[in-house]
Amino acid sequence: MQKLFSFFLTLAFVSISYSQPVVDIPLSGSDGTLTIPLAVGLDPGATNGIDPLLGESDLPPFPPLGAFEIRFDLQPYTGTPLSSYKDYRFAAAFPYSGQVDHSLIWQMSAPGLPLDIVYNVPLEATMTIMDPFGGGLFNSGPLTGSGTYTIPGAFSSLGSADLTMDYTAVPVELTSFTGSVQEDGVLLNWTTATELNNQGFEIERSSVAQGWTKIGYVPGFGTTTEPRAYSYMDNNVSDGKYYYRLKQIDFNGAFEYSEEIEVLVDLTPQSFELSQNFPNPFNPTTTIQFQVPEASDVSIVIYDMLGQEVKALFSENVQAGNYSVEWNGVNNAGLKMSSGSYIYRMTAGNFIETKEMILLK
Repeated sequence: MQKLFSFFLTLAFVSISYSQPVVDIPLSGSDGTLTIPLAVGLDPGATNGIDPLLGESDLPPFPPLGAFEIRFDLQPYTGTPLSSYKDYRFAAAFPYSGQVDHSLIWQMSAPGLPLDIVYNVPLEATMTIMDPFGGGLFNSGPLTGSGTYTIPGAFSSLGSADLTMDYTAVPVELTSFTGSVQEDGVLLNWTTATELNNQGFEIERSSVAQGWTKIGYVPGFGTTTEPRAYSYMDNNVSDGKYYYRLKQIDFNGAFEYSEEIEVLVDLTPQSFELSQNFPNPFNPTTTIQFQVPEASDVSIVIYDMLGQEVKALFSENVQAGNYSVEWNGVNNAGLKMSSGSYIYRMTAGNFIETKEMILLK
């Protein structure tokens, strides 16, 4: 695992296999008139010879002079004259870090024409192109991202170049980590751009009264170069200041911490509110929730549809906060009420609110 948390977003042409990006890097060669597609990469099933299942093929001899052709020469690896438009190499172990050499050969359609090599190199690789004599004539690199490298016409007549891919492991790249106060607690959200061998994240919290403690765990996506989004709700909070961090854990047990974020929690209601009872309709009981932003004398009374009092359900002086009270369908005399619609009213100082509920039997 490399450096865990750095902040950037990347686009890469990759797929996933054996916990390693199988890099299928598109290239092409052009003499200005004809363009021929090429590709290099890594694959668990590749060898140093021709692998038809990967799209490699033994090509016929070069066409007559005056026709443009470009391909990879596999002879340096096999000892036999093999060539292909695609050149994949087997990595001895995945995930793979290191250099992979390719031999690019071509025939120009006319003397003195420049040769354009168009590339699109993904995040976990860089590319170098140099002449076959060690780079004394032309040497480009490291090339990254998308672009075009032009071999000058004075050197294109050499007919070959050494192309080297340098692969590095894809780290877990955390692109964001935020916390926001919700009605039920603190919602943590974080995103990654890439992941390598990521088993998952332990969520840790700290406060003035308590040191760092693990409060939860979210599984990771293993190895991926696609952006991933995660979330975790911390419901066990009260008013105060909290700090959060992520402990990213690899499958081999290695771990690394994110930066800390601070969240100020104030769950004090900002207004008086009476909620709709739940469930509704109900049988045999239902719950009524309400909130007050300051110390108040609160009463909740249930009436029938004629306005007659059925049940004085709640009457207390409460501090600012969220509360709930349950009604079991029984009136002030202890008798069970019949099915039908009822009204419940909350009064707190100048605040009065009424809602309807239904009792079913």
